[in-house]
Amino acid sequence: MQYKSLKSIVSSRKVPVALQTTSDSFFVKPIRVAPYIEPRFSKIDFPKEKPSILLVSAVGASGKTTTAHALSFDTQLPILDLAKHKPVGDNTLTGLLTTAYPIENIGAVLEGLRAGTHGIIIDGIDEGRSKTTEQGFEAFLDDLIERSNGSTRTAIVILGRSQVLLSTWCYLADKRADVGMVQIDPFDLEQAKEYIDSRAREGNTGQQEIYEQTRDNVLAKLSAAFSSTAAKAENAFLSFIGYPPVLDAIATLLRKERNYHRVQQALSDNTGGQLEIDLLIRISDYLLDRDHDEKALPNFIESIAAEVGVAQGQTLRNSLFDREEQCARALARALARPFPRQVLKDNALNEQYEKAVASWCPDHPFLDDTRLRNVVFAAVAVARCALSSIQEYQTLAYDYASANRPTYHLLYIMAELAKAREISVRCFNMLIQSCSEFLGVNAEISIDIDGDSWEESEEEQGRNAELTIAVEFPERKQERSFVFNGAVGAEAVPLGPYVVNTSVTLPCAVDLLGSPAIEVIGDCSISARGVRIDTPDLILRNIPRRTHDGIQGTAGLFINTHKVEGHANAVTFWEGKIEIQCVEVGLDYPLARYIEIIPAPFTDLALREKHRRLRRILSEFRSHKKGCLAKYRDKIEHERVLRNQLGERILAALLKEGILSRDEKFYYVDSDQCDAKLGISWHQLREYNSSSKLEAFLKSVA
Repeated sequence: MQYKSLKSIVSSRKVPVALQTTSDSFFVKPIRVAPYIEPRFSKIDFPKEKPSILLVSAVGASGKTTTAHALSFDTQLPILDLAKHKPVGDNTLTGLLTTAYPIENIGAVLEGLRAGTHGIIIDGIDEGRSKTTEQGFEAFLDDLIERSNGSTRTAIVILGRSQVLLSTWCYLADKRADVGMVQIDPFDLEQAKEYIDSRAREGNTGQQEIYEQTRDNVLAKLSAAFSSTAAKAENAFLSFIGYPPVLDAIATLLRKERNYHRVQQALSDNTGGQLEIDLLIRISDYLLDRDHDEKALPNFIESIAAEVGVAQGQTLRNSLFDREEQCARALARALARPFPRQVLKDNALNEQYEKAVASWCPDHPFLDDTRLRNVVFAAVAVARCALSSIQEYQTLAYDYASANRPTYHLLYIMAELAKAREISVRCFNMLIQSCSEFLGVNAEISIDIDGDSWEESEEEQGRNAELTIAVEFPERKQERSFVFNGAVGAEAVPLGPYVVNTSVTLPCAVDLLGSPAIEVIGDCSISARGVRIDTPDLILRNIPRRTHDGIQGTAGLFINTHKVEGHANAVTFWEGKIEIQCVEVGLDYPLARYIEIIPAPFTDLALREKHRRLRRILSEFRSHKKGCLAKYRDKIEHERVLRNQLGERILAALLKEGILSRDEKFYYVDSDQCDAKLGISWHQLREYNSSSKLEAFLKSVA
């Protein structure tokens, strides 16, 4: 679908009513967006050609707001920008309409929405969701349904990021609203050139030919990605070339560097990694090195180096304003906080250095005034600081990712930069949040944090943990796994606000944090020494599926811990249940109702250890897309799970009895055999239940 088709759907039979009162959050765009490179759109769920409510989905920073502004100008329909509006709730839209339009036209406006002759464009639905409670957000959606009910043409257009828009689609579909959903597709090659030109060229410099040659050479490296994008945009989920942030990084390079021959030479090497990721990192590093070599070094580093002697001076020439420091300074500026460390030990020299840096930082290529220029540069800055050995830089990365929800660019760039390196487990959550953008009606996401069990380890730290993020689009036959290794420290590992199909096993504590809510999506389990829950609302959702029978999925939160504490003001169930197993309780109502105290273990030490090994092995399994319990073979056979020869013997006995089976890739649980041979179900075993058959099985393992 081209932009003109989308515009035709939205503008059909519209007779806009002039606003009486405008504001920063409710207005008609007065001028055409320029330049606006019109994207294309794919239909995700589109039961009729002109649905009453049309959702426009896209990953972060993919041109949603620009599209909203273009639609507003072209159709003369108002935009409700929820990023700038006060928190939404019951009758938000209705109340807004009664104050924004002349009183004598209110009836015409409301009737126009019902008939589809008037319309509203809603932007920033994800920001709107983040400001209010689940009940308030649902009340806002109910208002939209009521206002557009019965319309034979599109009356309301909602633009947002994929996670929140998918939840919105689920709610609207569940309420039998007339809703359709499209997604913004990446640009093809010609659109990419037009986008880059609109941002890189600044007048006629007499270098048009070499500029175009350099631009085309950079894009030629990505031709395979663009070819698949142009041929079938939906197949490009493992490739994000063609989206504005990536193209903006290329445009920034060409705008900042007018020596195009040098650009071509610098980017000519191919290191053999995933091409577009490698290119983006090299573009970012080129800009960082250029700022060091051509700005910082001659303008203020040389004068400082000259004051400290030859040997130390050379060290300072290389270390001051290096890539990590530049990234940290960009993050600090974006967070509106002072730079967190003293770079030079000499106070006078450091003051001289900081004064010089302060005059250069505002013009840094990664920055647009006090914001990171685009999500690519933000991802590079966060990744480099997260991987830094300097604690203050790590904290900047963590704080920036907490304050600014990361896009999936961070996942790719961190995977490339962190190869063969450890990251802090505190950074696992930023990667989990970034991958939640893949959540869709046709997506399979599973996330595992594998560490030592708290029941088997006396130490909370000094251990390693592994984060595995698997993303699959079965219909497209595309999949990829991202694996990160981290060292477990003394601090708790944070999770939230999105927890999607996630299984966690750690010897330390876990903090479940989220405001206005923690959203647990799919089948999630947490086994940790301590779990602290801190949120206004704990929401359980299914993983939506687009099927002939409607929306289907599974949901649930299972917690196994020594001590659970904290609070949730409310618990909202869309589907699933909560189970909390613990030894010590520090939870108030309403979470306290889901507590189960862990029973005393076997008194026989040998049986206790066998039971522990059995539970650890079988607790690894999770719901598989084929409808059974499964787990990758290497995960089950890992020493963290089996630990010793006893674990190997337990595994062999489970296979012999038919409780488990395996193929080249997976182990599977046979639920019927589990019930028959152990006398309890897999779920009952996970809850520490026992039986005479279970005890006999354990005794049979020599």
